[in-house]
Formats: sequence, structure tokens, C-alpha cells
Amino acid sequence: MEYFKKIFGQIDEFLKGLSPVKKVAVGMTTAGIIVGLSALFFWAGETTYTPLMTNLNPEDASNIIRVLREKRIPFKMDQTGKNVLVPSEDIYQLRLELATMGLPQSSTIGYEVFDKQSLGTTSFVQKVNQKRALEGELMRSIASIKGVRRSRVHLATPQKSTFVEDQKKSTASVVLDLEPGVVLNDKQVYGIANLVARAVEGMEVADVVIVDSNGKTLSKNPSDPLAAATATQLDFQTKVESEMEKRIESILSRVVGEGHVVAKVSAELDFSQVAETQTFVDADGSAVLSVQKRNDNMSGTRPGPYGVAGAVSNTPGELPAANGAIRNETTKSNEVVNYEVPKTIRRTTRPSGTVKRLSVAVMVDGKTVKTVGEDGKTLSKVEPWSAEKLAEFESIVASTVGIDRKRGDALEVKTMEFTREDFDEAQKIVAEKERKSYLQNMILYAVVGLTIALFFFLVVRPFMKWLTENTIDSVDTFLPQTIEELERLQTSGNLPGLEEAVPVIPEKMDPEKTEGEMIREKVITLVDSNPHKAALIIKDWMVLDTSRKKSDEDGNKRSPSASATA
Repeated sequence: MEYFKKIFGQIDEFLKGLSPVKKVAVGMTTAGIIVGLSALFFWAGETTYTPLMTNLNPEDASNIIRVLREKRIPFKMDQTGKNVLVPSEDIYQLRLELATMGLPQSSTIGYEVFDKQSLGTTSFVQKVNQKRALEGELMRSIASIKGVRRSRVHLATPQKSTFVEDQKKSTASVVLDLEPGVVLNDKQVYGIANLVARAVEGMEVADVVIVDSNGKTLSKNPSDPLAAATATQLDFQTKVESEMEKRIESILSRVVGEGHVVAKVSAELDFSQVAETQTFVDADGSAVLSVQKRNDNMSGTRPGPYGVAGAVSNTPGELPAANGAIRNETTKSNEVVNYEVPKTIRRTTRPSGTVKRLSVAVMVDGKTVKTVGEDGKTLSKVEPWSAEKLAEFESIVASTVGIDRKRGDALEVKTMEFTREDFDEAQKIVAEKERKSYLQNMILYAVVGLTIALFFFLVVRPFMKWLTENTIDSVDTFLPQTIEELERLQTSGNLPGLEEAVPVIPEKMDPEKTEGEMIREKVITLVDSNPHKAALIIKDWMVLDTSRKKSDEDGNKRSPSASATA
């Protein structure tokens, strides 16, 4: 306590010695330091929040917030309302506790809906649960695809009809919530549609409609089969043309250089599907397979017609008169010969997508020729390719893509000078901007540094000097000024704590002797600090002493002669 009293006493003495203006300055400085330190401690002690759960649905978020409030744990919600943040030191423990509580609960219900079934469940409820379970399983499968955050699946499965012609198809609608910046390509969309179609009985890929969270239709499933086939054919045609263009540019770039050739191909394809059957008969190579012969001979007589013509022959009791007998002889001959005729049956199915006609246009950049100028510098000049070279290029391209003049293919190879972008000027502009930015940053940093230095030398340093002037004066007045005062203070004991620092002054002290010793110590200190200068001073003293002695001797010699003269 005595030590603190001394400290507070010194501070009080220091403040009493200040003027009112200096007291205000000291108070403002102290307040600024306290505010700065408080802000520093507040910033250092600020709680760091870390995401506890992300991408939550509203039900799970509300349940987790309820648990955090019950446990009195501070938390924050982001602007989307889907992410919960808590202090970083509690995050792992909270995750374990929430997991034991079954949070977050999965809002997607799959086949676990059948885990708890009551005996009184009706068939309608069973069908609804089956539909919910299938939709939930599909949502889980789709959500496992990379880039898909969550999904919603709606199935429309009509009841089975007794008559096949009255049975309706099942349809599905899929809503995808994609990750930021993710765009699904056509193959991925088709894969999702195929996944859903194969999971539902009686559903086709064309019956699945897929949209994103913005309402944009992603699936390309037109109901018209002809339109779907046309789209497929256009994609195939584009692929064939692109492949041919790559072939041409790849083979010519080895000669004219990379980026010095451009090829465009227009392909007319035949997508008609033709299946024909041809039968070839060889009549000259026929052979007898079998012969059947039959001969029939008949001979005999039969009675002729009876009675007389007219009504008399029909009168009862009257016998018709006989007209005599008729003799018949018949001969029949039948011969059947079977021949085996060789024949060939050929069934041909022509593939679709065959090339009917090609139109190829190739543009080749001019040839770069380097020459040496009069000043010895290398100059580059672009010259067109010769007709012989262009003919060679045309022959190479024709062989590469299979040009057939008979079917009407067209091929054009032209040499032209390509327009080259002047990147040197752009690079100069970029370099100039970078240099200006660098200079601006240097000037900014220099100004900031100069401002800080000027603030220190012109404000801080004078302010500290202004504050310490009174302190120096008070210390000078506080310390003893003479030996008598020092002896008196030491005797009275008014300097507590300075007994060891103040030397003990003997009772009997010769002031002249003390002053001489002080001068001697001062001289020794100066000589040790700068011996060369001390040697020069002593040398000057010796020269001065010699000159004085010589002048004295000269003066003594002159004085007898002067007296004699007198």
C-alpha cells in the first residue's frame, strides 16, 4: 500500500504541475487510449459463429432453433433462412446432440413409410403410401446426382382398366433445385428422365417433364415422334460435319500452320430406312425333279334311246320300240414333269444416315516468307500459295472426307490472307495501365507513409515534448541544487527510496579538492573517448609553451641592451 501511495502521490504531483490546457489534453489522450483498448478487447472477445447445419428446409430449421432456445445457446440465421450458425466451440457437441434427437429430420419419406402399419389400413391408404414411397425414393436418387441440391417428384399413375385400349399412361413431373452455377447438359437431363421412367411401370421417357427451380423446361421430350426423330437427325448431321471439319483442319495445319486453315462442311444425309428383297432365278440351270405319266383306255356299248318321239311314248301300256345299241371307245393319256429351278433370295436393309452429297469449302492463309532487308533485319511477308500447292491441298481434302464427283460433291480450296489482330497495341495499353496503377499505388503508399511520419514529427513528438516540459522542470526543482541541500535532505531523510542512489558525502570535505577530482575525472573521460583529439591538444600546448619560453628569452636579451643604451 505504501508503494501505491507513492505512485498515486507522484501522479497527483504531476497533474498539479500541469496547466489546464495540458490537463485537458492528457484527459482526452487517456480517454482515447481507453476506448481503443476497449474496442480491441471487444473485437478479440467477439464470438465466432460457424455453420451448424446448412441447406435446411423450414421444418428442420424451426425444430433446430427450438432446441437451441431451450438450451440457451446463441445462434444466428443467414438471409436465406436455410443455414443455422452457432459459436464454434459448441458446434461438434451440438451436432451429436441433434443427431441423437433425430434432427434434422429427412422430409423425404421413402419405403420406411411401411415400417409402421396398422391393421385397419385401407387399400386406398396403401396405394397412397406406395405412391409417396416411390416418389421419396426417386427424390433421394435424383438428389444424389452431382450438382442437384434437392428435387421434387410428382407421379400420376392412373388406375388399371379392365380393357387394354382404355388404359392410360403414367406420367411424371420433376422439379430440380440445382447448386449455384451448375447447368445440366442434355445427357444428364435424359439420364434423370430415364431413371424416373424405368422406375414406374408403363412410363416412357417422353412422359417425364423436368423443370428447374426457375421454371425453365430442361427435358426435350416432344410428343411428336417425327419431331423427336428430326432433332436426332440434326444432331447426327452436325456431328458428322464437325468431324469432317476437324479432319481437314488437322491434316492441313501440319503444312500451313496451326490456326492458318478454316474448313466448313455441309453434308446432305439420307435418313430413309429401306429394306428390300431380291429374288434371282437361273432358268438355264433347271433340272427334272420328277415325272408322272397316266394312260386310260375304255371301250363298251350302251343301249340307245327308247320309244317314239312325241306323246305316244308316254301313253300307259304301250312299250317303246327299241332303236338299237351304241358302242363307245375312249383313250386318255396324262404326263406331269416337275423341274427344279435354282433361285437366290437377297434381303437388304440400307443403313440410315448415309451421305448423299457433300459441299466442302476450305480457306487457307497465305504463305509467310521471311526475307533479309538492306539493314540486316528479318522481314516477314505473306504470299499466296501457288496453283500447284492448292491442287495438292484439294486432292488431300478430297481423299480425307471422301469426295465423289459422280454424286455431285463440291470442293473449293482458296488461299486468302487472314486478318491478324494487333495484340501489340493491346499489350502496350495493358502495360501502360499496369504501370499507372503501380505508380498510383506507390504514390498512395508514399503519401500515407509521409503523412504518418509528419504526424509523428509534427504532432506526436511536439505533443510529448510539450507534456514533458513541466515534468522536467518539476524534476529539476525536486532534486537538490547544492551540496548543502543534498546534505540536509540526506540528514533529514526526506528522500525515501533514494538513500542508495545518493552518494554518502563525508562530513569534512574540501570543496576545492572535490572540484579538482571532478575535473580530473572529466578530463580522463574526454581523453578516453577521443585520444587523437587529446593528443593534438597536448601538442598545441607544447608548441605554445615553447613559443612562450622563446619569447621570454628574447625579452631578457633585449632588456640589458636597452638599459645600456639608456
